[in-house]
Amino acid sequence: MKKFLFAALTVFLLLQHEESKAQVSVGIYQQNFGTYLSIGSDPDKKMFGEGRLEGGNEVDIEGTFGYNFIQKEEVNFYSGVHAGLINVGEGSSGYFGVPLGVLVKPFPSTRNFGFLLEASPLFIPDADTAYLRAGIGLKYTFR
Repeated sequence: MKKFLFAALTVFLLLQHEESKAQVSVGIYQQNFGTYLSIGSDPDKKMFGEGRLEGGNEVDIEGTFGYNFIQKEEVNFYSGVHAGLINVGEGSSGYFGVPLGVLVKPFPSTRNFGFLLEASPLFIPDADTAYLRAGIGLKYTFR
C-alpha cells in the first residue's frame, strides 16, 4: 500500500501544470545497502527537505533536512540531518545521521539535472551501533 501511495504521489507531481509555482525534486540513489527513491523540495534553495524510501528485502523510510553551505550554478555542497526507520513494520529500528553531500549540475543547458555524491555516518541507538553510508545518485528538479 505504501509503495502504491508513493507511486501515485510521484505520478501526480509529474503531471502538474507547468505554471505550478512549487519546485519539486525527484531522485534515485544507490547507497551501501540499497536503492532509495526520493521526493523533496528545491535543492538549490538555502534550506531544503527530502523524503526517501528504500525498498529491497525490507522497507526503510527516511526524512532529510539539508542546508547548502556552498551554492553555485553548477555545484551545491550541503550538510544537515536525517532520521529514519529501518525495516518498517517488523521490528523497526530508528536511526539518525549527518549527511555530507555534493550536487553537481554539469550541463549548462539543463541545470535541473544533477549528480549526487553523499556520505553519512548513521547512528542506530536501539542496536547501539553506527556505520558510514555512502552512495551516488541522480536528481532532477521540476521548475
